[in-house]
Amino acid sequence: MKEILKLFALPLIAMALIAAAFLFVEHNRQAGYDEGFIAGKAKGTEAYQELKDKVEGEKLALATEALAKAKAVAQLLQEQTERGNELASKLATTKQELRRNTDRLNGEIKHVTTLYRRTLDAVPEPLPVAVFTAGFVRVWNESLNPIAMHTGQPVSGTAAPSGRTGTADDLDSGITPAVLLTNQVRNSEKHASCRAQLKSLIEYYTHGRI
Repeated sequence: MKEILKLFALPLIAMALIAAAFLFVEHNRQAGYDEGFIAGKAKGTEAYQELKDKVEGEKLALATEALAKAKAVAQLLQEQTERGNELASKLATTKQELRRNTDRLNGEIKHVTTLYRRTLDAVPEPLPVAVFTAGFVRVWNESLNPIAMHTGQPVSGTAAPSGRTGTADDLDSGITPAVLLTNQVRNSEKHASCRAQLKSLIEYYTHGRI
């Protein structure tokens, strides 16, 4: 009986050793797999995080640059708006001053077109009648509106020239010195206002560098 057991004991021991060796190898293989998986996952996570940080950094840089540009544009727009408002305010003030000057001059027209003195010590007397022909008024108006003259359009308030000497141009227009002076004062205000507006536009677009 003992001999039989001895015969079976050796194979059993051998099988146990083989099984133990297999289990050892399998354990080492699994441990190596787990260790490699963990190491690989760590490296992958690190690479992913680096790439993510890089992308987020680039996005942040682009956003910062866009914000800086937007702030610069907003600042420029604010400065231009302030300049425009300042010039508009100056222009409005200039127009008000021109209107006050026009009102002042209009108030003096009656005084300077009704009486006159032959000398400083003389008694004031009525101003002699001044005759302004239709031709005089036509030339006066055409000088104020040369564009209409060159395009052949009739100028309002003028007598149409006949092309012959001694006709409508020679007639009394009925214009008095007061009317003529009123027209001059009004036109002067318009011209001064246009000059002031043009000056403001030039200053706005050139920043006053001309």
